[in-house]
Amino acid sequence: MNDQSPPGSPLETIRAEIDGIDKTLLSLFAERLRVAEKLNGLKPPEHGLPIRPGREVALLRRLVAEAPAPLEREFVVELWRAMIAASLRRQRVIDVVVGGGRGDPTRLFDIARRHFGARTRIKDLGEPQAALQKAADNPDSVVAVTNWPAAPGVGAWWPALSERRFHNLHIIAGLPLLAGTEEPEAAVFAASQTEEAGGNDVTILIAFDPHHRLQRALNETGLTGRELARAEPRVLVRIDGFIGLDDPRAAALARAGLDSVRVLGSYARV
Repeated sequence: MNDQSPPGSPLETIRAEIDGIDKTLLSLFAERLRVAEKLNGLKPPEHGLPIRPGREVALLRRLVAEAPAPLEREFVVELWRAMIAASLRRQRVIDVVVGGGRGDPTRLFDIARRHFGARTRIKDLGEPQAALQKAADNPDSVVAVTNWPAAPGVGAWWPALSERRFHNLHIIAGLPLLAGTEEPEAAVFAASQTEEAGGNDVTILIAFDPHHRLQRALNETGLTGRELARAEPRVLVRIDGFIGLDDPRAAALARAGLDSVRVLGSYARV
């Protein structure tokens, strides 16, 4: 089929307009990366992963709210996640390891790819504990993506998070970022001390609760939350709001009857 149109025709005029927009977009994308590099050059040297989960979610939430028709919110998030991944890649190469356990590894791999970008190296290690160990052993270069700890049908692997070998790991994101369900499908774990609220945050705690004092402890500390899962004597807890790793409210929970309370991390969604 001949798709050629005579010069000056309406079809060719529209195609020329699209070509001009594409050229402008390329220039803007390049300029954005250049400006981001200037910003990175002004930051003091830092250890750990150069990931700002709270900042990223806040940015995406604003862009989704400001996006004019006919832009779909999913397209905005996908496009800017690719930009964020490109900017991050220019700072440091970060590898992603996936551990789904009994969950669907294809789905988990797809979630990780959409979040971290098509050029990111992603390796499926099978079990969540294997992925977590890889991230724990490589704090400056690896993040782990697992099925959500309390997701049904993926096996009760989350009690392993109380083991000392994983104490440097924290949840930094719940995926996908666009909230289609109340609980995320996947968790991103990293050995990162970055603590940054993104708005409408949720904090995940793990504690020992052999006497089932969780609800009383929440009431006494004024926190709003609920039990996500239990594997005696451990309990996985969801708290509304942002709680830092050293937040005194976590210590208050311990004084109210819980043992070995540890903040696993916080996440925000668009």
